[in-house]
Amino acid sequence: MTKYIFFSGLLLVFFSCENPRFNKDKRQIIAKDEIRRKLPGAARAFDITGFNEDTLSNFSDTILKRPIRYTLDFVYKDSANVLHTKKGIVIFTPDGNSVITSSIDSTQ
Repeated sequence: MTKYIFFSGLLLVFFSCENPRFNKDKRQIIAKDEIRRKLPGAARAFDITGFNEDTLSNFSDTILKRPIRYTLDFVYKDSANVLHTKKGIVIFTPDGNSVITSSIDSTQ
């Protein structure tokens, strides 16, 4: 019986740990949600067409060193059924746990 309890405890510890890949996926979902919240209320057919993650060596805020930038290329349809292609940028803290800023580039 002790073997089973020990084995069950070991499995619980092993499968409860987060790996770095999960953190990247979680940030990507947060970035998508941040950009989607900035779209007009009638926006629909939202789809990510491109994605990029990089670390910024130069950032305007001198307190934060090397924040993480997520760039999302996306398309959506507005209430008039017009397809728009845009680029969204989401900046995370260096540890990747909090959003500093998010914006949509309207020049595309």
